[in-house]
Amino acid sequence: MHRAIIPLICALAGCVLASCGAGARVATHTTRTVKAPAAQRALAFARAVNLTSADVPGFTASAKHQHDSPREKALERQMLRCAGVAGPAKAVFAEGSKDFELKHAILDFSVSSEVSVQPGTTQADKGLSAIRGARARGCFSRYLEQSFSAQRIKGATLGPVSIQSGTPPAPGTSGSFGWRVTARFVLRGASIPIYLDFLGFTVGPSEVTLLSTGLLRPFPAAVQQQLFTTLLSRAKAHRL
Repeated sequence: MHRAIIPLICALAGCVLASCGAGARVATHTTRTVKAPAAQRALAFARAVNLTSADVPGFTASAKHQHDSPREKALERQMLRCAGVAGPAKAVFAEGSKDFELKHAILDFSVSSEVSVQPGTTQADKGLSAIRGARARGCFSRYLEQSFSAQRIKGATLGPVSIQSGTPPAPGTSGSFGWRVTARFVLRGASIPIYLDFLGFTVGPSEVTLLSTGLLRPFPAAVQQQLFTTLLSRAKAHRL
């Protein structure tokens, strides 16, 4: 069940941030470019910032590719319309790290990062403003529940999906945001929580995000904070 649900959360979460700013979907763990030299600078920035295996000792790297069904794509489009996202502009560049996973007994954690570069600071700031709003959270929650239901996990019942928001400290940036998405499934009488923490910030035209997930327990807070600080330091050091 965990493997069926988490990619859905990741795809939709990545869709919200990148699309609010530029009106273009940026799939996780993919690279998309337009003309050089802007793309070349963005590529260098993304690879200087994104997480690597050295940042998460003990985790196993796993490259994953998101393949959306027609229904999932339709739900994503509905979500973006609900959130008021529109426009033909596209990010100059977007690249995500690999997924890094750690499994211990019944616990299951994963973490990844993504960098996207918008055509200008205005687009990046617009995306940040949108994802901080209650409207985006409401639309995301509604369509996330529909996406979960579409999985049709045998014997599992979905409870309410909740989203808590905040603004993690990110000095030296244009601003930051934080979402904690919590979903609970009841399977054979047992309540199984899934947690997703979605943290990010903007620096100039760039958007940097940290996505961590946990089955049964949230991703360890101390590790999450360290990784967020690492991304923040790198983004400011290599500012576009």
